[in-house]
Amino acid sequence: MKRRALITTSLVVAGLIWTGTVGAMYQAVRRFETTPGRGASGTTMWPVRSRIVPERNRWTLVMLIHPHCSCTRASLQELERIIEMSGPSLQTYVLVYRPSDFQEGWEKTETFEAAKRLQRAHVLVDPDGREARLFGGFTSGQTFLYDGEGALRFAGGVTSLRGHAGVNRGSMDVVDIVRARARQGTHPVFGCAIVTTESEQRQ
Repeated sequence: MKRRALITTSLVVAGLIWTGTVGAMYQAVRRFETTPGRGASGTTMWPVRSRIVPERNRWTLVMLIHPHCSCTRASLQELERIIEMSGPSLQTYVLVYRPSDFQEGWEKTETFEAAKRLQRAHVLVDPDGREARLFGGFTSGQTFLYDGEGALRFAGGVTSLRGHAGVNRGSMDVVDIVRARARQGTHPVFGCAIVTTESEQRQ
């Protein structure tokens, strides 16, 4: 009888431990999904030192991505939807981060290939995130939308959570601005870090 009670108690304790572990893991995953990355700190106008030359009188969208960030596939899915809904008035650039001390080809992941498959999008490798710094971006998935005069109209992410595609305020804002249904917008960006500030790099 005592043996049976001991077994029962052990099973109950094991069940409680398992439940607690699963709950803790769920909370950790949920916390990761809902924690945004560092927001942009760029200027309100197109960076004049950028190697990208935007066309006047057209909307220009720039998305920064880290090719090894698993969250970025969702951002690219949303970008595909934005391109389709915005039409030819939008020119799109995807800047792919690559450290200069890594060999060429490091950036050619499935995420990179997904970016290359986007219609009407220019995919450019960004060594050491130089362009990302000019735009003031720090996080993969960071998106900037500029109007035909070079004024920043949207800065932020286009997903609702890390790695989750679907209807969200960020991507809707971009489309609404291009369609003249809104003037400006911003949204948290969910993704991996791309670059740090110069002061952080010296630490």
